[in-house]
Amino acid sequence: MAIVNSNTRLIVQERTDAFFPFLFLCLYMVLILVRPHEWLPQLQDLPVIRLSLLLAFFSYLVLQHDKKLPPQTLCCMLLVLVMLLSGIRNGWLGGGITSANNFIISGVLPIIVFSGLTTTVARTRMLMLIAIIAAMVMVNNGISQKNSSVGIGWAGSALSWLDRITYVGFFNDPNDLGMFFVMTLPFVVLFFLQGGFVIKVISALSGAYILYGVYLTNSRGALVSLVAMAAVFSYLNWGKLKTVLTGLLLSPALIFIFMKFRSIDVDEESAAGRVDSWYEGMQLFFWRPILGVGQGNFLDYHHITAHNSYVLTLAELGLSGYFLWMVFLLLTLYMVYPQRQLNTITLPTIPESFASYREQEAFTKQYNRVKAQKWYSDCMFYSMVGFAGTVFFLSRTYSVVGYVFAGIAIAQYYQVAKFTGLSPLPSLKNVMTRILWLTLLSIFVLLIAIRVML
Repeated sequence: MAIVNSNTRLIVQERTDAFFPFLFLCLYMVLILVRPHEWLPQLQDLPVIRLSLLLAFFSYLVLQHDKKLPPQTLCCMLLVLVMLLSGIRNGWLGGGITSANNFIISGVLPIIVFSGLTTTVARTRMLMLIAIIAAMVMVNNGISQKNSSVGIGWAGSALSWLDRITYVGFFNDPNDLGMFFVMTLPFVVLFFLQGGFVIKVISALSGAYILYGVYLTNSRGALVSLVAMAAVFSYLNWGKLKTVLTGLLLSPALIFIFMKFRSIDVDEESAAGRVDSWYEGMQLFFWRPILGVGQGNFLDYHHITAHNSYVLTLAELGLSGYFLWMVFLLLTLYMVYPQRQLNTITLPTIPESFASYREQEAFTKQYNRVKAQKWYSDCMFYSMVGFAGTVFFLSRTYSVVGYVFAGIAIAQYYQVAKFTGLSPLPSLKNVMTRILWLTLLSIFVLLIAIRVML
């Protein structure tokens, strides 16, 4: 592993990174997650989110010297083109232009600024802290909803049906709230592992608080995704046998927890409606297999949304859009996959003895930096696993949260590449071939799953 002179590279990097673009980026993340401007009705229509994003983007173009163009950015740009072509194919050019414009704001620009400006561990840590604080603010508002006689929290949002907590903006859906909580929990675990006693106590309490928030959302998709995330962690760290045994031992507790949520049963009315939506989505895909029926047009053909981002993408954007979206998702997961063969960052072996105290001090500093880089990279992997799992039950193909977190994950990959001195993007031919086969396999699995559940 190449770690020689990495301290010098990091110092140069920290000195040349522009400050103001990242400041605008933090402001954008606060506004998109905490959304304080929506706490008061008279401020809700102010375009502060879009303004902060544009400030981050244009200042990044002007002030940031080291710019990145990851493959995911190209995928999102091509998705814009697919949306335009799909609009034309379905006789609604105006709708295609609107969809493309909205996706530029929710997908393309966030990927660019977050992957390009999150250039150090300190910056990654700052964005994670913002996400954790935002999650706790949301949970606090949810608790105030539950304690309110009219079900309205201090932020102005009301409880959803079945007394499920919500928040303002696009987080007014408890499923979106649950997804965000699940994606944020790995950040809390990271702070717990890296912190001292006080930080560990605060992190443990924060994690319990956010987990309680997941419970209050009563989101079945969030719960299933949380279990899947834990299973992936167990498999990668302890192996298949221990994962199975642990699952068996914990199954009574898991059954009890699942019983506390709304029934997860294919015969239950809501679940049956979801399966029907999946079926209709696949029928729309077979009808318009290349470009789909157009972004945002699923509800024109079925009375409820697809409740599955994979099905929704196939139905609305066809195979062309689905492949691009899967490349975006799977390549992001691969970039931060803990056991990947590409740019793998591993901890160096600690020598039995050092020639001098200065050599020991330099090695210890280097070792801690490598360890931090690996932990942050692994953390983003589990966060994106949470996203990939949750969106199986939600129609969130175009949700800005996924692109914000993906941008941070991609940036972590580039941090690792720069830190190790390796090429940031070696040939991805083999990786892309695997993604292509996984994309085709996923369609086949969806068809089989729908056929079994109908």
